Amino acid sequence: MNLPEQPWQPGPNDLPFTLHLINPHGDRHLGFNEKEGRYYRLWQHRAPEPLDTGEAMFLRPSDINQIISHAMVWVRSHPQDPRGYTLIDEVAAGAKGLVMHFAQAAQAPVQQR
Repeated sequence: MNLPEQPWQPGPNDLPFTLHLINPHGDRHLGFNEKEGRYYRLWQHRAPEPLDTGEAMFLRPSDINQIISHAMVWVRSHPQDPRGYTLIDEVAAGAKGLVMHFAQAAQAPVQQR
């Protein structure tokens, strides 16, 4: 059985990474692991959960600008890291998925390619 997530505000000891996007509603917190170039969902009573960058965008669509920006800064700062290519693909697929989701939700006509 899935219980509703209990809101919580992470304290300094709950923030394992250098970049965090803290949701003021107390849920859907994100962290970015600079060593791995990966977003993580932060939980109160569980270990951080690795996310595809597209999943991070769906989790926090209001912060898509920060999610994309930080991912691209990481790619530019780590030009030799093969994770960069994957991260770019995740950003592109995630942005497309989010646009398609909201277009469908708004019942806007969407062209199929």
